Amino acid sequence: MTAQETSTIATDSHETDRVRVPRAALLDWTTRAFVALGTPPAQAGRAAEILVIADERGVESHGLARLPYYAGRIRAGLIDLNAALTVEREGPATLALAAHNGLGLVLAPEAMERTIAKARDIGLCMTTVGGANHFGIAGAYAAMAARAGLGGMAMTSATPLVVPTFGSQPALGTNPIAFAVPTGPDGAAPLVIDLATSTVAWGKIEIARRAGHAIPLGWALDEAGAPTTDPFAAQWLTPLGGDRETCGHKGYSLAVIVDVLCGPLAAAAWGAGIGGIRGESRPADLGHWFLAWRIDAFRDPDAFYADVTALLAELRAVPPAPGAPCSVLAPGDPEIAAERESRIHGVSLAAPVVAELRVLADSLGLPFDLA
Repeated sequence: MTAQETSTIATDSHETDRVRVPRAALLDWTTRAFVALGTPPAQAGRAAEILVIADERGVESHGLARLPYYAGRIRAGLIDLNAALTVEREGPATLALAAHNGLGLVLAPEAMERTIAKARDIGLCMTTVGGANHFGIAGAYAAMAARAGLGGMAMTSATPLVVPTFGSQPALGTNPIAFAVPTGPDGAAPLVIDLATSTVAWGKIEIARRAGHAIPLGWALDEAGAPTTDPFAAQWLTPLGGDRETCGHKGYSLAVIVDVLCGPLAAAAWGAGIGGIRGESRPADLGHWFLAWRIDAFRDPDAFYADVTALLAELRAVPPAPGAPCSVLAPGDPEIAAERESRIHGVSLAAPVVAELRVLADSLGLPFDLA
């Protein structure tokens, strides 16, 4: 790809309120933005990579739309760009790390790399990280293990935005859980499952606000704790499953599991003790949890790949319901399709996000060459 091609912006032919940006150009500009914010150059590229991965996989709630949020907290002195991971405890198959309020987009990938390295040696490794910040898309970390030929999981606590079953005020974060396994040797797309334990991530509310669209009933609650379809009235999120009648207590319970692993076990805050997305002038102090394991510790890898591939094929072969918008998908299929489209046509960004990035670039004195 030539320099001219990497700076070309193509309007998405299906969505005129979006633009397509070549991955290399987006990664380069985002790296420069992190450097302009004071991130050491060697680390800025790593932070940029995590955001770009989210957008290229179609998870725009955790992509470049998040950059102004990170910038605000960095400028407010709420994130230490010079912090490094330290080992607080270590066992044959365990790591307990401290992030010291460092940039999550930099230190979380390092933590997962350490987890993978240890798992390769011993067969399995479980890692906690305390004193951390928002780390972007959870699936990126599970996928790191899968692309290294291992199984992987990642979880993180988050700012309290989710109201527990029968409650009227938030007490838990969106607390995502991600899982990934390889489906074949090098080059095969891994199975990646990445889900919030809330009905939706808060970023979905922000997307609806930018677009001026109503949100589905059951996603969010207003300040009084009543269900709302108005994204601007939305203040809190429901647990995965919604209310008690639709089994929201299960999402609530999953969120509690994440809080236990990423809070008390990781020596980090939990629930209302976590700072973050609502702009509190204090460090986030959230926690992460990572797991990686060798496939060959349990099974011949080729036999495992064949069985996982067969399992996913069986799911896709299930006859669709009458009126279904598409055939049955395996988990992660939409993200794989979005990633392929992004690599061919460029990463899709909503026009309002591009406008927000332009404002950020102006404030940083950074040339805005994405549009």
